[in-house]
Formats: sequence, C-alpha cells, structure tokens
Amino acid sequence: MKTLLTIVGLLILSLAYADEGQDLYNKTCVACHTIGKGRLVGPDLINITEQRSQEWLVAFIKSSQTLIKSGDAEAVAIFEEYNRMPMPDNDFTDAQTLAVIDYIKRTSAGTGASGETAAAPDMLSEATNENIASGALLFSGEKRLTNGGSACNACHNVADESSFSNGTLAKDLTASWKNMGSAGVAAIIKSPPFPLMTVAYQNHPVTEAEVLDLTAYLKSVNENSLKQTSESYNMAMAIFGIAAFLAIMIFIMIFYPQRKPSRVTA
Repeated sequence: MKTLLTIVGLLILSLAYADEGQDLYNKTCVACHTIGKGRLVGPDLINITEQRSQEWLVAFIKSSQTLIKSGDAEAVAIFEEYNRMPMPDNDFTDAQTLAVIDYIKRTSAGTGASGETAAAPDMLSEATNENIASGALLFSGEKRLTNGGSACNACHNVADESSFSNGTLAKDLTASWKNMGSAGVAAIIKSPPFPLMTVAYQNHPVTEAEVLDLTAYLKSVNENSLKQTSESYNMAMAIFGIAAFLAIMIFIMIFYPQRKPSRVTA
C-alpha cells in the first residue's frame, strides 16, 4: 500500500511539473517559437534538447544576451541568423527552466518529425488593401481595438507619411515585418512576450481579425519604407514652445508696465 501511494504521489508531481512547463512555454515562448511548425521570430525548437546541452539551454533561456556577450559561438550565431533580435530574459527558477525544457523535449518526441521544418505559411497570402487600411487605423488609434487595448503608436513609431506616428517608448516597427515575417509579427501581437506589452494587453487581447490587419499594415509599411520618412514633430513642438514664451513676454511688457512701488504712509 505504501509503495502504491508513493507511485501515485510521484505521478502527481510529474504531472504538475509537466503542466508547469507547458504553462510557462505557452505564456512566454509561444509568441516567438514553435515546436515542429516552422520558424517564427526565433528558431523552431523541435529536438533542440538533442542539439544543445541542458546546461546551455538553461543559460540561454534565462538570459540569452548574457550568453551572447560572453562570446558563446552558438548563441552569437543564432543572434546573427535571426536579425539580431534579442530574446527577453526570463526570471524562471532552475526548476521552472527545466520544466520548460522537459515540455519541449516531450512535445518534440510527440510530433514524430525529424527536425527539418519549413517556414510557417504566410498568413497574408489573401490579405487585401482593406486589411492594410484597417490596420493603419488600428495602429494610429483612429479605429479603436475591439477589447479596448492601447493603440500601437502610443509606444511605437513607423515610417508612414500618411499617418501620425511618433511613439518613442518602444522600438520603431518599420522593419519589423522584414525581420520577423508575417507569422512572427502576428505571434507577438497576439501573445506579446515583452513585459510592458504583456501588462498592457493582458485584459485587452487583440482579436484574430485585428492581428491580421495590423500585420498586413506593418508589411505594407516595410515594403514602402524606402519611399517614406518618419516625420518627427519634436522641432515643431520646440518652435511652438519658444513662440508661445515670446508672445507671453511681449504681452507682459505691453500690458503690464512696471510700476513704482507705492509709498506707505503712517
């Protein structure tokens, strides 16, 4: 009886461990990686546990940039191959990191694939100009996102003369489609792996139709970027500020002349 309880307990712990790995993967990794379905922002992870040591995988998952800066040849090669797109650090414990690695290993075995995978099919193969136009309005905020999320240009900028775009809080997205492809851009919009985006859209998910429209728009921006320049309003704001200051000073000089202080009589 004691042996049976021990086995049951181990099975329960094993299931909990497996579920944690899957949950962490789905929350953190799925926006940039697949397991057997092609490359996205980063490489397809199928059979990665057979290609890299566990020690290397733990170090890369926790802080890829630290490993890259150390001069690790494999880490640097991946960074260069995927357009120098940095993978965010993860504050996983050792146990959580191992759970993610175990999930990738089990899922790889379940696919029955050899590890040679093609790029994911282009989701924009049937996108229209209407999708691009809708994406432009969603990006600029002229059209509200269905679930109330913030407009993209609140933080991001693109080179599009037809639309106001001056967000500087996060990365310029003009070349995002070139760097990540349709599937990569869509995956990040749908399941953002970056902390600020995660918080911003946690309770305001972008719908599938909006993901398609925004991805189509960013592809269009990338393709037309050579013809357009991102317009900055910083100089205009500075000139306006100086002009307003001078106008106030002139007003004071004209309508509020200096007066001699009145004498106080006893």
